[in-house]
Amino acid sequence: MMKREDLLKLGLAAAVVLPACGDDGSTTAVTATNVTGATEATTSPGTTDTPTSTADTPTTSVGTTDGTGSASASEGTTDTSTTNATSSTTDASSTTSTDTTGPISGTTTTTTGETDTTAGPCVCNPGDLNGCEGDQILVCSDDCQGFEPQPCPDNGETCENGACGSKLCNPGQVVCEGFDVEKTCNANGDGYDPPVQCSASQQCDFGGCTELCDLVQSSPSSVGCSFLGHKMDNFNDGQADSLIVGNTHPTKTAQVQLYFVPNGTNVEQPQGAAINLAPGMTYTFQMSNAALDKKSELRKGGIYRVNSNIPIIAYLHSPLGSQATNDASMLLPEYALRQNYIVASWKDTHNAYPSYFNVIALQDGTTVKWTPPQNTLAGAGVPAVGAGATGQVTMNRFDTLQVRGPQAGSDVSGTYIEADKPIWVVGAVECVNVPTNQVTFCDHIEEQMLPLDYWGKTYVGAHSPDRGNEKHYWRVFAGEDATTVTTDPAQPGTPFTLNKGQYKDIVVANNTSFMFSGDKPFLPVQYLESQDGGAGTGDPAMYQMIPVEQFLDRYAFATGTGYTADYVQVIRQKGGADVKVDGATVGNYYTVGDYEVSDWKIGQGGHLAESEQPFGIVSVGYTGVTSYAYPGGMRLKIINPQ
Repeated sequence: MMKREDLLKLGLAAAVVLPACGDDGSTTAVTATNVTGATEATTSPGTTDTPTSTADTPTTSVGTTDGTGSASASEGTTDTSTTNATSSTTDASSTTSTDTTGPISGTTTTTTGETDTTAGPCVCNPGDLNGCEGDQILVCSDDCQGFEPQPCPDNGETCENGACGSKLCNPGQVVCEGFDVEKTCNANGDGYDPPVQCSASQQCDFGGCTELCDLVQSSPSSVGCSFLGHKMDNFNDGQADSLIVGNTHPTKTAQVQLYFVPNGTNVEQPQGAAINLAPGMTYTFQMSNAALDKKSELRKGGIYRVNSNIPIIAYLHSPLGSQATNDASMLLPEYALRQNYIVASWKDTHNAYPSYFNVIALQDGTTVKWTPPQNTLAGAGVPAVGAGATGQVTMNRFDTLQVRGPQAGSDVSGTYIEADKPIWVVGAVECVNVPTNQVTFCDHIEEQMLPLDYWGKTYVGAHSPDRGNEKHYWRVFAGEDATTVTTDPAQPGTPFTLNKGQYKDIVVANNTSFMFSGDKPFLPVQYLESQDGGAGTGDPAMYQMIPVEQFLDRYAFATGTGYTADYVQVIRQKGGADVKVDGATVGNYYTVGDYEVSDWKIGQGGHLAESEQPFGIVSVGYTGVTSYAYPGGMRLKIINPQ
């Protein structure tokens, strides 16, 4: 309860001692009626301060407190302040009393002339406190007729348990204590209940323990909890494709489950038990279901999905082990997939190994449309579509669409794909020579396409790790009409302007790197030259470049197996923070514009790259007549909304 001197600061204390309820036996009874004229009273020191007034036949009895005394009004002396009254008004404010002890009860009448006005009985002492109403305190009013809510006197104070005070916290509020513990404010707001440990799949953020699989979506990237894949149409079809997962979390172990959706169904089935994946480690799942071989088809099911209890990263190797035809792709998590894509591929240089694209639906009732720059072939459930026309199918979750180009010289590059719901899209060629079949050998190429939403305007055009005297091949796609792309230093055929879906091929000399810039979003894709073009090893592979705006600061990734040379190409800002791969500091950088590039040789297997600042990586591997290449991950900020 607040003290009276505190309430005086608020102007809430009574200036007059009024009769009060709660008589305990030591009382003063005061009666006044028919007050007329002026009456003066004499005050003697040393006695109780009690108001009196002169009436026709009054008698005042005063209990003894701090002295004794009794007197009739006509006799003249009592312990009082001075009360002045006139024939027209009795001035209540002129009656003053202080330091009277003990409860007081009675009836007071204020008169004007011969009229009597009687106030109701007091129910409280002015200034007394009587609990809380919401955040305000209840204070007895000056007329003693009841309690009124008043704000607490100091900023930040609220009323709790009948008194004003500052809360330590809001009751029920949840806060974090580090990354793994939350605590809840108690009912009184004056402290916290005992801390509670977050679960193994949670982190304390945004005011409490939150599932990491939900939290990762607040800052989208290629790290997620659910990824899709299927076996690609590859010239050499003997090996299973691999779906590789990596745990990028620094301390938590991931529990990862592989599912398969059998052909002809839309129901996934777990494949074995979930595996435990320690921080920084990778694991390889096999995908052996038959590919859609050299044809267009709409198939129910036939795909794989991995699901993790905490965010991971995933890649598709077709296949993992080295053979005459390989490639690999970074996979994007389900939550980050979008609705608009432009396909990257290459011309079928043998008129036998088609250029094609795949689509997997994430939701039932998804309408998918495609507009190719050349004819695409019909197949089971798939219409034939002429160049510049638009084909359409309806798909359910886990349905797979494959659309291939014509029999001769097919190249679905530049095909615009759109859907009314998010979809998964890959561009590929079964086997291709780069640049032509005059340069041996052919190799399988593939990439899960980046949605247009994530395309940028600035890229580091770092050439692939050196193999020999090979040239470097680029295909640059425009995301909007009238997109102008420049290079620095300027390369042959640049600058150029393209419309949406159009592309420009650039060929540059061995070991040539440069910066790409555009006035609108675009996407450069690099193609490795066939082995006999001057490289002496390796063969074609295709990989998209990552906009500098989309770099991350931590990647877990895996090489293929059976390659004679594996690299992680590291791209950081010039003079930026050290990048470490498996704890070793990366060196031997060369400069490209405002960035630095290192082709860092690594061993076979899983790896962890990390830094205090964002950087980019590309994973590349070479051996005789085959290669793989894929970006190691990316942030997925929408910088080109569709």
